[in-house]
Amino acid sequence: MRVVASPPGGVRYRVKAVWKTLQGEGFWAGRPAVFVRLAGCNMWDGEPAHRARDHTRTGAGCALFCDTEFRVRGSVRLNARDLTAEVARVAGPVRFVVLTGGEPLLQADAGLIAALHAAGFTVAVETNGTQTLTGAFGPDPTHHPDWVVVSPKLSDAATVIEACDEIKLVVPDYRPEAYPDLATRVRPHAVAGRLLWVQPEDGPRLDAATRLAVEIALADPAWRVSVQGHKALGVD
Repeated sequence: MRVVASPPGGVRYRVKAVWKTLQGEGFWAGRPAVFVRLAGCNMWDGEPAHRARDHTRTGAGCALFCDTEFRVRGSVRLNARDLTAEVARVAGPVRFVVLTGGEPLLQADAGLIAALHAAGFTVAVETNGTQTLTGAFGPDPTHHPDWVVVSPKLSDAATVIEACDEIKLVVPDYRPEAYPDLATRVRPHAVAGRLLWVQPEDGPRLDAATRLAVEIALADPAWRVSVQGHKALGVD
């Protein structure tokens, strides 16, 4: 991403990257999308030397294995207008944008959603669920994202988001029996029902995690297996 930071004044978002690719996971796997990676996370600060420290601080297992580059260092600060213009430039004909992180709900707000909607984008977010939709976007649901994916990193009780469209548990550290309440907050869809996914953790435990994900789904067909299709296709 080579853009000039927006001038001071008003809300500006710390943006790590904007790129066009295919959604690789969950219900929209294979759909062309523009991803916006917002910097910063409340589970881990992104520094490899701090993995154990932040795991102890938050209790989040993701601090030990997350491979995403979302550090604030190297990010660009953009207002909603300039960020939307960059998304549109990258998007071409694509009209689906995914806000990810880090933890995007630490920054994303109703102003950003409104700007992206006004430009004709359908907006999805990928969140750990520790922030509420009303806290981030306000009480008016028209100011909320169109699609919400929750991949929890803390306990069921600490995952406070009010509702979502799909949940993704990265096994082996996160399992269905630990999230009975969150599963009820997934909005059912007319044909697909509730979208409940288990996804194998990439890395040295991939083979064992894949076997576990398959076993979970076969034992309880309410759960489905999600794979990282973008990695299989060799795209970012």
